[in-house]
Amino acid sequence: MELLYCNGTMTKFRSAIRESVICCIITVVASSHALAQEVNEVEKQNGDVLSLAERPQRSPWEASVETTWLPGSRVHDIGGDLTMGEVKVGFARRFSISPQFELSTGLNYSLREIDAPEAARLPESLHALSVNLGGEYRASDSLTLGIRVSPGLGSDFKSFTTNDVRVPVSLHAKYQMSKALSLLGGIAYTGQNHSFPVLPVIGVLYLPSEKWAFALGFPRTGVVFKPNKQTELFVTGEFSGGEFRLHDSSMGANIISYRDYRALAGAEIQIFPFAKLGISGGYAFARKFVFYEGNRSDVILDGAPFGRLAVKFTW
Repeated sequence: MELLYCNGTMTKFRSAIRESVICCIITVVASSHALAQEVNEVEKQNGDVLSLAERPQRSPWEASVETTWLPGSRVHDIGGDLTMGEVKVGFARRFSISPQFELSTGLNYSLREIDAPEAARLPESLHALSVNLGGEYRASDSLTLGIRVSPGLGSDFKSFTTNDVRVPVSLHAKYQMSKALSLLGGIAYTGQNHSFPVLPVIGVLYLPSEKWAFALGFPRTGVVFKPNKQTELFVTGEFSGGEFRLHDSSMGANIISYRDYRALAGAEIQIFPFAKLGISGGYAFARKFVFYEGNRSDVILDGAPFGRLAVKFTW
């Protein structure tokens, strides 16, 4: 199905998707020969319980590109429709120092392209760039302790100051009660000074068989079914959002935060031994832009369906 965009903003979004995919493929091919560097998915950097369900055995090298498109939804109190597109690219490398100790490093970038009525006074794009440094220590056969530090930038990228810098830190512990049942607990400082400075990382993972995984937790929860070794079907719920600094006085605030809740279902198919294709769709609700350090009202949106396409490489 071909998506037709009616203005230059969404044309830029489509171009950004194409360039990101090409960039990711080139990087994967080059690094597989030169052993350069690697990728980690930006929204899963805290090691949440659903990530454990999707990837019980992690590869040393990973790379991913993910695109999400949310079609027009009505802007409350202003009128008109807002369309938004998202692109996320990640690179990561894991190093096994010993059977008990593992280090990881990576780079993540995300882009939100916004096409909104002029009266909404919203930025055309929001960017986030971060470097991820992490480590996990296996204290015993059942207990694993982890830490991750992710210094980065979050803003409209029209200018750069020290206020743009964020340093999220997360601590977590994984406890395997039995072969089928695992518990995850921790805390994450998000680097967002206004909206959600601290979030819990909690979850229960139940693996009754090789085909089923039940992950109940925050910030994501879901069910994964594997009919065969090449296919994963999933139904999930997740919290999505981010805080960004603005460098445009016409916005009426210095900080903008976007947040929503999403329910989605889809499939992940292994198309090559080293590559998986993910296709999913769902509905985003409780959507809004919240402003801080200013004197303007928040922007509330209607819910909207969305589609997501992802390509993941592991080796």
